[in-house]
Amino acid sequence: MKPLKVGNVSVSSIIEREGPWRAPATMFPTATPEKLVETMARVPDFAYDRQQDLLCITYQTFVIRTPRCTALIDTCVGEHQNRPPQLLFNKQPWLDGFAAHGLKFDDIDYVFCTHLHVDHVGWNTRLRDGRLVPTFPNAKYVFSRTEYEHWKKATEPGFAAVHEDCVEPIVKAGQALLVDDAFVLSDELRLVPTPGHSPGHVCVDLQSGGERALFTGDMMHHCAQVLQPDWSSCFCYDVKASAATRWRFFREHVNTDTLVIPTHFPGTTAGRIAPLGEAFEFKFLAP
Repeated sequence: MKPLKVGNVSVSSIIEREGPWRAPATMFPTATPEKLVETMARVPDFAYDRQQDLLCITYQTFVIRTPRCTALIDTCVGEHQNRPPQLLFNKQPWLDGFAAHGLKFDDIDYVFCTHLHVDHVGWNTRLRDGRLVPTFPNAKYVFSRTEYEHWKKATEPGFAAVHEDCVEPIVKAGQALLVDDAFVLSDELRLVPTPGHSPGHVCVDLQSGGERALFTGDMMHHCAQVLQPDWSSCFCYDVKASAATRWRFFREHVNTDTLVIPTHFPGTTAGRIAPLGEAFEFKFLAP
């Protein structure tokens, strides 16, 4: 993403992986072929590989530096090996990106996870001396209690493994803050409940110096969903609630100065919600 300032707070990102990833018809299973053609024609080239018919998706961690703390939002896939083959990314780009920020693991004060899916919790932990330990030893990890309680009961092997690898070691180390979905950390950082993609999905709301940015996690995976708010992804837990959350969010923030920063959007990542007919469009910040 393009580094930016929100009031007195600096925002940048560490990219783990970016580029063409998944076909629109696979990602948005309820979309009709006609609507897919019409909608994808409006999507910018950097967000859609037209030749391969693949959405361009970025996996990234946001770095937030306020006058009071250094925080991360979402920690990508990480270095765990018991993951689906398509998620066994090269780990070095994330580590190099972290170091390029001039950061050490000890420097992180807070880690916010918008939800507890595999590609948002991976660098929460690392394997050291045969056991999984928190990557950021001085950090408090902020998890929605709703989200945590749901995935704690997961029985499907993939979800259960992610919870055991990347969430429970944080809890056992005493570094987890299990919070309400509208938790307020400070005047600058708070949570906003945005359920649907997962039961306790939240946005991170950053406000400083009269400016505002919302880190929206997987409330939307791609800018096509701003054009088509009813399109929930194939990964959504509750597709109806996910769509309702998007409609509510877009109506609240359309034609405002609020910066919207979704985890998976490529290019400059951040942008604003603009009206378009009966729906909306995403106006990316200029490079």
